[in-house]
Amino acid sequence: MKGRALKVREVLKNEKYEEAWDVYNFNAGYFMCLKIKGVDAETVRLHLLDKYQTGVIAANRTDLRIAFSCIEEESIEELFAILYKAVL
Repeated sequence: MKGRALKVREVLKNEKYEEAWDVYNFNAGYFMCLKIKGVDAETVRLHLLDKYQTGVIAANRTDLRIAFSCIEEESIEELFAILYKAVL
């Protein structure tokens, strides 16, 4: 889990993501949350599921919960690239 959490932190350092979301603090657990900017989190969740077969949880109107524990480390960068496309 720690390796995945570190990879998530590394990927999220990309400055382009700042326009799409804010990252809530997280540790090397199982989940992390993003505060989505400018679009409803449920809309993003449905788009990810329909277009990319990618499941996340809309915790409320602005927050997405992502279970990085079930993502292979080599797929983390692709996940956030897809999420970025869905938000913008």
